[in-house]
Amino acid sequence: MKKAIISVKGTQKNDREEVDTIELVTEGNFYIKGNTFYVVYEESELSGMDGTTTTLKITRDKVTLLRFGTNKSKMVFEKNKRHETDYQTPYGKILLGVLSTDVNVNNGGEWRRGKHKVCSRPQQ
Repeated sequence: MKKAIISVKGTQKNDREEVDTIELVTEGNFYIKGNTFYVVYEESELSGMDGTTTTLKITRDKVTLLRFGTNKSKMVFEKNKRHETDYQTPYGKILLGVLSTDVNVNNGGEWRRGKHKVCSRPQQ
């Protein structure tokens, strides 16, 4: 396992085409197991997920985002495949469906999620 500086930039566009961008730079760890790259870092109070560990599991054609601790979730980004997950928010749980039309991974060092459609509905 190697220490690494992790840089995460997320951009979202709502149905009114308004763009929201969030950026995070933090220390974390990076390691390779077989053909899979792993990036692990602790979320902070700034992200609103203090007490949460985030792991990115990166393969050639799929990225899995796992969160453990205060916030728990699993999101899978795979080209032309729809994946559903329960996502816990401060207001309750919602079911998210993510369809990725593009996933780009460059040598395990850079991951661009490409384009996704996210559909959600509240859970009881």
